[in-house]
Amino acid sequence: MDKKRILMVGDVHGCFDELMDLLKKVNYKSSEDRLILVGDLINKGPKSLEVLKWVRENHIEFVLGNHELGFINFLKNPNPKYKNFVRLKEQFGEELSEWTSWLTSIPFFIEEKNFVVVHGGVIPELSIEKTEPYILTQIRTWDGEGKDMKNLDNPPWYELYKGEKTVVYGHWAAKGLNVREKTIGLDSGCCFGGKLSLLHLETREITQVEAKEAYVKIN
Repeated sequence: MDKKRILMVGDVHGCFDELMDLLKKVNYKSSEDRLILVGDLINKGPKSLEVLKWVRENHIEFVLGNHELGFINFLKNPNPKYKNFVRLKEQFGEELSEWTSWLTSIPFFIEEKNFVVVHGGVIPELSIEKTEPYILTQIRTWDGEGKDMKNLDNPPWYELYKGEKTVVYGHWAAKGLNVREKTIGLDSGCCFGGKLSLLHLETREITQVEAKEAYVKIN
C-alpha cells in the first residue's frame, strides 16, 4: 500500500459544506489519507457544530485556533455579546461538559520530523514547546516581545523564521494563501467569501474551493 497522503486544510470557520466539497475534490479517504486542520474550525460561518461533530466522529486531527481558545475562555466567563459562542453553547445542550473536555484535550501544535502545524505561527528562534498558547494562536507580526502581534509596522513572524521544519498555519486571512519555502499559510478567507484551501504536504500541491457565500464581512 502506498504511503498515506498528508492533507492539511486552512481555517474552516463553520464552513462545513465547503469542507465537504474540498475533501471530495481531492478524493479524500480516511483509510488512505491523514487529514490535519490548522484550527479555527468554529465561528463566523454557519455550521460550527456540524464541523465539530464531523471532526470528532471521524477522529480528525487538528490544532486549537484562537476561536477555539476564545470559546473555551467564554465558557469560563460568558459574555452575551459573543452571539456565535452563545449559540454554540446552547447547541451543545446537555453534552456541554463532554464537548468542553474534548476541546480542551486538543493540542496547540503538532510537530513531527519534517513539519509543524500551528494555528497562528511560531516565535522565531524559540522552541515551540516553550511558547505560550496565546502566542501560538494569535501571532501575525513579531516585535521581539509579543506586545502587539498585529502591528503591521513589524515584520511577519514567517519572514524571521529560520527553522528547518516546514510550518503550516492559518489565522491570517488578509494575507490569503501564502506559500513560502519553509512556511505555508492556508487561511484564504472562506468565511469572508474567499476560498477554502488544502495542502498536499508531500507534493506541496494546493487545492481550493470557492465559498458558497460571504458569511461575514472582513473587519
